[in-house]
Amino acid sequence: MRQKYGQNFLTDNNIAHSIVNIADLKKNDRILEIGPGKGILTKIIQPRVKWLTAVEIDTKLYRQLSYYFSFLNIKNIKIINKDFLKYDLMSMNSNTIVKNFNLNNNFKVISNLPYTIGTAIIQKILPSKNWTTSIFMLQKEVAQRITAQPYSKNYGYISIFASYYATCEILFDVSPKCFNPSPKVISSIVKLTNKKAKHPESIFFNFIKHVFNMRRKIISNGLSSFENLEKKHAINILKSCGLNPFLRPDNLSILDFMNLTKEIQRYRICRAQNLFF
Repeated sequence: MRQKYGQNFLTDNNIAHSIVNIADLKKNDRILEIGPGKGILTKIIQPRVKWLTAVEIDTKLYRQLSYYFSFLNIKNIKIINKDFLKYDLMSMNSNTIVKNFNLNNNFKVISNLPYTIGTAIIQKILPSKNWTTSIFMLQKEVAQRITAQPYSKNYGYISIFASYYATCEILFDVSPKCFNPSPKVISSIVKLTNKKAKHPESIFFNFIKHVFNMRRKIISNGLSSFENLEKKHAINILKSCGLNPFLRPDNLSILDFMNLTKEIQRYRICRAQNLFF
């Protein structure tokens, strides 16, 4: 039967236990689970931790899980019927119902992410301040993009976004046979560990997104269009960072992009003061 939200439910208990074990759960841990579905991970996580908040978009599944834990009179879990992408995480801080899950406290994230919105959820989680470890199950192709390095065909915006905030590693693959219904793709388990990086200025990710939207173009072309510069000025900016203007975006490391965006900002100031251009 086709699921309302296109879910593929994990059914292999051995894989489920392996995923939870990777998180190295402690009795005082606070956990956020996104998309608990039918609860195969939820039921393993809950007895091991101090508090579990699970956010489930599907009303039918939310009711089933709520009834299950309520019937057993289990008190250390709150299931929230919301679309996680539209849910204000900071509301957890002021919500007395989920007072045991406060973003001012450290927390871990465990999730079998929907294939269609996995990267969007990751981009919402990673900038959050106090998460420590995130264990995600993703489509293998997405996992490879998240962990990709420069000069790789998979390297792109999400690779840099993820590596800016976290150390990222693929731990193992999961066969389609472990799900119901079986997806047409292989899944991978990815572990992210928070680097506690400060949020960059908006230009950093905006510029990276811009140049990877035209990844077949050389970096000087991407910079020219981003800043509305003459080509010669874009080349000067790149050379001041020690970068070859004929490189393509996937040839630049995260450090290269950090240096380049700092130089762009410096040039913006100089241009505003008519110091050159």
